Amino acid sequence: MKDIFKDILSIEGVHGVAVIDIQGGLLLSRFSDRYKDEESRLGRMDWSLLISELVDTLEAEFVFERRRLYIRKVQPGFFITVLDDIAPISMVRLNCEILQSSLDRLKPGGRIGQILKKKIF
Repeated sequence: MKDIFKDILSIEGVHGVAVIDIQGGLLLSRFSDRYKDEESRLGRMDWSLLISELVDTLEAEFVFERRRLYIRKVQPGFFITVLDDIAPISMVRLNCEILQSSLDRLKPGGRIGQILKKKIF
C-alpha cells in the first residue's frame, strides 16, 4: 500500500504523507529517508482537535514559517502532506487527486482486518 505514495514523495519539497482517521489516529504514513524524524513526531501528535475542526472541509493548506501542510479529506479521514515552502502545490494537488480513489478504499483498522480476512477466511 505504501508504494502508492512513490509519485507524491518524488516531488521536490515533499517531506512525507500521512493518513489520519476521523478520530485523529494515524492510519499510515510514509516519509522520505531524510525526514524520518518528522514521521515519528507526526505519530505522537494528537490530531483529534484539528480533525474535529476540519470535518466539513474538503481541503486546506496551512502555511508556517518553514513548512506547509496540505490536508485533503478522504474516506477514512484526512490525507496530510508535509511540504517545504518551495514545493509546487499544484503538483501535490494533482497527485492527491490521483490518489483519492486508493485512499478512499482504506478503512480505519483496515490493514489488520485485511490480513485477518486473508489468513482466516
